Amino acid sequence: DQLPLLDLLKNRDWLLIKSFKEKYIQLLRQYYYVGGMPEAVLSFKMENDFKEVRVIQKRILSAYEQDFSKHAPSEIVPRLRMLWNSIPAQLAKENKKFIYGAVKQGSRAKDYELALSWLIDCGLVHKVCRVSKPGIPLKAYEDVAAFKLFIVDVGLLGAMGDIDVRTLI
Repeated sequence: DQLPLLDLLKNRDWLLIKSFKEKYIQLLRQYYYVGGMPEAVLSFKMENDFKEVRVIQKRILSAYEQDFSKHAPSEIVPRLRMLWNSIPAQLAKENKKFIYGAVKQGSRAKDYELALSWLIDCGLVHKVCRVSKPGIPLKAYEDVAAFKLFIVDVGLLGAMGDIDVRTLI
């Protein structure tokens, strides 16, 4: 299925590519829901069942949260859970950066630095810093104090936020 698209791109056949626009948008919306976790992708490929995909995603999220207790230092587990669970709501807001006070009222960065480092080091979240301007190298213009957190997989993010399939498809 992807080879014809690749050929069209290589040949720069923009007119024909444009004719498939609706199909590409539909596939992109499916990706937003299914994400890229191998088990979810395989299930969707085999069964074409969005409900089953969501069950798998919820199971993966549950396993991640169980891993917090198994592998993280016990003193940061409650903060890990609060930080982790706040991400969908933080991304849904117009905030230009991550707000620790939205995790728990009165919270500050120092309260969550170990939990945040743990989530980043485990590869469960990506910390994306704001930049002051789009210059090269981009890293030179990072504002490390202003960032957003993104779950490693868009499908898992949708599952955390209980996004209904009808919202995306």
